Amino acid sequence: MDGFVRHQIEGASVDIDVVPANPRGFCARFRIFRDAADRPEWHQVHVSGSVFETADEAEEAARSMALEKVLARGS
Repeated sequence: MDGFVRHQIEGASVDIDVVPANPRGFCARFRIFRDAADRPEWHQVHVSGSVFETADEAEEAARSMALEKVLARGS
């Protein structure tokens, strides 16, 4: 993927960035915005020291982790 994709999750905007990992696989990260003044940090998505096989798997994992944080009211 080139750049990040923005999703709306439970009223928050979530940017998800998926990038290729060397030598194979994909990594993902996300950040959560609740309003325009937010300056959130990127959160890395981890898979027990490994990478995701496909970009779709990495994006889905990031979306799931972001949903957990949104529901817990984290940023």
